[in-house]
Amino acid sequence: MSQSGVNVASVPGVKDMLTRLISLPSISSASAKWDHSNEAVVRILAEWLEPLGFAVEILEVPGMPGKFNLIATLGSGPGGLVLSGHTDTVPYDDQRWTSDPFTLTERDNRWYGLGTCDMKGFFALAIEAAREFAGSPLKEPLILLATADEESSMNGARALAEAGKPKARYAVIGEPTSLKPVRMHKGIMMERLKFEGQSGHSSNPALGRNALEGMHEALSELLTLRGQWQEQYRNPNFEVQVPTLNLGCIHGG
Repeated sequence: MSQSGVNVASVPGVKDMLTRLISLPSISSASAKWDHSNEAVVRILAEWLEPLGFAVEILEVPGMPGKFNLIATLGSGPGGLVLSGHTDTVPYDDQRWTSDPFTLTERDNRWYGLGTCDMKGFFALAIEAAREFAGSPLKEPLILLATADEESSMNGARALAEAGKPKARYAVIGEPTSLKPVRMHKGIMMERLKFEGQSGHSSNPALGRNALEGMHEALSELLTLRGQWQEQYRNPNFEVQVPTLNLGCIHGG
C-alpha cells in the first residue's frame, strides 16, 4: 500500500521488526570485551522509517567510533512529540539464558530476546504506531529518537543535549514500566575516581603514598555526603523518597 509518496507496505510487522532488531548485537559496556557498535540497529531503523516519510538524520557520537544517534522526523515546524529510546542493551550471561539471546523466541505467550523490553521492542511498537500517520498532514512533527550507549556512558544522549537536538514540546521515553505511566525521574549522575599512588615499602609506608588509603578516604566522604543529601532532600512522590548513591565497583592494589 502506497499513499501520498509513502510506502507503508515496505515496513515489516511488529514481530518481524523485533526479530531483526534482536538479531543485531548492540551491547554497550565500559569493557571493550563486551562493547559493540550500534550502527546496524540505527541503519535498519532508518530503512523502515524513510518509506513512511520520515526525514532521517544519522549522527555519529563525537569521540565514540561506531556509535550513532538517529533522529527521524515526520512533518515539520516547532513543537511536536518525541518518541525516545536507546538502541543498546546490557551484556548478558549465557549461562542464565535458556535460549539464544539474539533470536526472538516465543514461549509461554511471551517473547524472549536480549532487548525485547529494554528496549528494542519500543522501536517496533513506535514504528507500527507511526504507520497511521504516514502520508497525513501533521500540525506538529512526530520525532523518533534512537540514542547510543544509554546502558553505559550515556554519551549518545549527552551529545544530543550539547547539540540542542531534537526540539519538541513533549517526549515519551519508552523504558519498560509495566504499562504504568511515569511522569517524573530523579535523574542520574555517574562518576569515576582514579587514584595514583607512589610505590614504597610496607616496612616504612611514609616513603610511599598508598592509593588504597586515599580511595578509602574518598569513599568515606561520599557516604557522608549521601547521608547529608538524604537528610536535606525528600520527595514523597517516589517509592524511594531520598537521593540514592551506590558505590558500583572498585579495583586496585
